Amino acid sequence: MAIDFSHMPCIYWSNTTKMSYLQRRVIVHSIIYYEMSSSTITDREFDSIGHQLVELMNSSTKEECERSTYWYAMYDFDASTGFNIPSRLTKKDRQYLTNIASHVLHQYRTSGRSKGK
Repeated sequence: MAIDFSHMPCIYWSNTTKMSYLQRRVIVHSIIYYEMSSSTITDREFDSIGHQLVELMNSSTKEECERSTYWYAMYDFDASTGFNIPSRLTKKDRQYLTNIASHVLHQYRTSGRSKGK
């Protein structure tokens, strides 16, 4: 269930880009779950993405981590929960990611997947 970075264009992504992508996924799904009282992925999928991010952070240099987009809000993320991450975001980032979360949730609900199809 981890994100597969072995295909185009991801194979060319730096560790920093991969971290930024995983951070964004964790934050968006945290917003959906904790602030919109819904879910578009299973707990197992969320945990998988979170653990993949932690492993990548642990195997990367400090400089690579610090260059990732949301490091300032996720520097101590350990994959156990994402409840406090949205509150750490800047106003601009929070607005941007909440907008993405709204779109993800809308797509999920209108796709029929939320009805078990």
